[in-house]
Amino acid sequence: MDLSNLQTTLASAGGTLTEVAPGQWQLESEHSRLLVLTNPERDWLRMMVPIAPEQEALPFAKELLQASFDRTRETRFALQEGVLWGMYQHRLSTVTGDDLLAALQQLETLRAGGLQTAFDDLIETKMRQIVAVLSEQGKSLEDAFQTLERLYEEGVLGSMQASREDRESMLQAWRAKLSRIWQETLTPPN
Repeated sequence: MDLSNLQTTLASAGGTLTEVAPGQWQLESEHSRLLVLTNPERDWLRMMVPIAPEQEALPFAKELLQASFDRTRETRFALQEGVLWGMYQHRLSTVTGDDLLAALQQLETLRAGGLQTAFDDLIETKMRQIVAVLSEQGKSLEDAFQTLERLYEEGVLGSMQASREDRESMLQAWRAKLSRIWQETLTPPN
């Protein structure tokens, strides 16, 4: 794809497209700022969107790397200059308009998910570890629910200032997640 077609495709994606230097653009939308860098001599294209400060992302490094392997499709997470980025790289000469539009959508998904998906993955892993330990100790799902409620009342999970309705709603969500994980962890595969 030549730079003129690239610019046309980027402009068709919506938002405000600004050429910041030859072969470099910034695409701003209501929710994000995407940077597009090219090097025609080296035949590469890079699109990137900032997600979070590096210090906020580092505790979730393992989950972010696993997501880059399992779920991010053609996009990846990357750290550069103190920022966690959503990245897409492709050979400039072979990238298509459909490739670009799909990548833009995938990058927006990474940006919108922020660190929440990595946090959810971490919680899932920790809950599976807790279920395994409780099972080894001969504890039941009901014992796990009681532990969950105690942790919530002590402020380890959720906010102690939450209303009774909010607290019950959160506990219900935690119970459902714990029940699912309990079943998945302790039910032997067929």
